[in-house]
Amino acid sequence: MTKSNRTMNRIILFVLGLVAVLVGLAMGAGVLPAVRDATKQYITFPKSVDVPSASLWIVAVVCAVVIVLSLLWVFTRGGGGTSVAVRERSGDDAVTINVALVRDVVDHELRGVGDVVNAKVDVYQVKKQRAARIRVAVRRGGDAVAVLDAVDHALSVLDRTLGRPVPVLVHLTGGTRSALAKSVRVH
Repeated sequence: MTKSNRTMNRIILFVLGLVAVLVGLAMGAGVLPAVRDATKQYITFPKSVDVPSASLWIVAVVCAVVIVLSLLWVFTRGGGGTSVAVRERSGDDAVTINVALVRDVVDHELRGVGDVVNAKVDVYQVKKQRAARIRVAVRRGGDAVAVLDAVDHALSVLDRTLGRPVPVLVHLTGGTRSALAKSVRVH
């Protein structure tokens, strides 16, 4: 649940890194003879370059703007998944509960419900507070009300287990996987 596409983030970071490496090589080739010698077979740099100081200031400002925008980009992304479901601090002591416990409780409580194909639990950091998202795949033709009652019971058990309520978003789905799942009937 990030605010932007993960692939787009990776592409932007790759391009920024490539530009930084190329700029570093170009700057190093003008200053360091070893860099100039190493890149001689690929790129020919002049022995000396006279750049007006106004141009250097423009380059410095553009670099600063790119760095600030990159930092803003990195720090405004977020709201992403976390492995910590609950973290309680009391003085020097801290108790951390992993999302695996939440998954185990929900899976255990929903195991006996016939209309549930599977359930997935993820925990996200939303406005400095942890919230869980439970995606429950309901069998095609299944009783959604019974599934919601079972999820509500699982959440009450989860709240008792954790010792406090956790904000939860429940998402019922019924796609191809639930349509292809076997129906188990007890006679």
